[in-house]
Amino acid sequence: MSEDSDWRSEAAYDYIDQLTPSDLAWEFLRRNPEYRSSYAQLVATGQISPEAAAAFARHWGLHFRCRSTRQRPVSTDLLDPTSRSRRNRPRRWATP
Repeated sequence: MSEDSDWRSEAAYDYIDQLTPSDLAWEFLRRNPEYRSSYAQLVATGQISPEAAAAFARHWGLHFRCRSTRQRPVSTDLLDPTSRSRRNRPRRWATP
């Protein structure tokens, strides 16, 4: 629901049936006046340090997924045929 929509309209809340639990938690959190005030104070500092962001997230129970990591070791030789993706390897056709 946008900030401008009529919060008293029942239709404005139809989207809630489609939310995941984390989406629903976010809807409650973003309406929390203490959270809004705390976020405004954090942003007002101008530059947010990683420590301040981590402390803010920890205080409000925010959790973000970690970035994916590489499973294969990185080849030092890009021209080495063993470092090529299996999908992009040329097919060997039988010669007539």
